[in-house]
Amino acid sequence: MWLRQVVVHNSGWGVQTMKNVLGCLSMAALAVVLAAPVSAQTVTLKASVPFDFIVGGRTMPAGEYMFSTGRDLGVLQIRNASTDIAPSFITINMADGPLDGDGAFLAFNRYGGDYFLAKIWDRAAATGCSIPPSRTERERAKSASIGKAEVVMVLARR
Repeated sequence: MWLRQVVVHNSGWGVQTMKNVLGCLSMAALAVVLAAPVSAQTVTLKASVPFDFIVGGRTMPAGEYMFSTGRDLGVLQIRNASTDIAPSFITINMADGPLDGDGAFLAFNRYGGDYFLAKIWDRAAATGCSIPPSRTERERAKSASIGKAEVVMVLARR
């Protein structure tokens, strides 16, 4: 009954302000709760790629790269460490990686002189991801004279 009198006398201004404050606090608490598990699941690998490669339809020049995956997000960030090129973000399929050994590597599908990033595996974390083939890769695979792509592996480090 007392709350109803406050609402009537203040025309709802105090109640609306309180709802806004509680809404903001709730969103901030939710952001903190959701951010903790995502950052704990992030894996970052570094690799020196000696050739130009294509990922998500974008050609990346040879160089030193950082690959970051968020297991819960399903997104791969690729950043060239030696240039100011904007990072690429690619949708990925997360999977458990091979358990033998403790290294990390990148796998590229090669069609003639074109390299397409296909997989990233981190054996130490027993996780990995595969990059779905882009339209460019599917077209190149159809026009390739060989039946299957040649797989080229590049070692990575944590």
